[in-house]
Amino acid sequence: MGLGYCLWQITSLNRLRKSFFKSSDGLDLEQVIYSLSSSLQDGQRQQQALENALIELREKTSFAVQKVGLVRFNPFDDGGGNFSFCLALLDEHNSGVVITSMHGRQQNRIYTKKIDDGKSDSQLNDEELQAVKNAHYKN
Repeated sequence: MGLGYCLWQITSLNRLRKSFFKSSDGLDLEQVIYSLSSSLQDGQRQQQALENALIELREKTSFAVQKVGLVRFNPFDDGGGNFSFCLALLDEHNSGVVITSMHGRQQNRIYTKKIDDGKSDSQLNDEELQAVKNAHYKN
């Protein structure tokens, strides 16, 4: 009786193993799990590579123009329109340049002032200050 019961247990276990570890199309469940694990590891490596590339991109673009402020104005009282302007072009660190164009009937003057950390070594006029301020709030 012990031997018959033991053979019955082995047969039942083999049937159970075949039905559990083999799908209807013949795939081994263990192979499927290993394949999924490998795919997951590949996905994690790709995600880490993308995160590293994003960090590098953020570092590189921190010095690109990210903030722009524009003020148009009329510097002369003798008519005309608001053809003059101050344009502030700043990076993430609030450094960059202010470009000012003074448009008159006879001539047009353009000059620039360097901006470091939101401040300039040169004195800024009201319009230039407003352009820098406008750029600061464009995040």
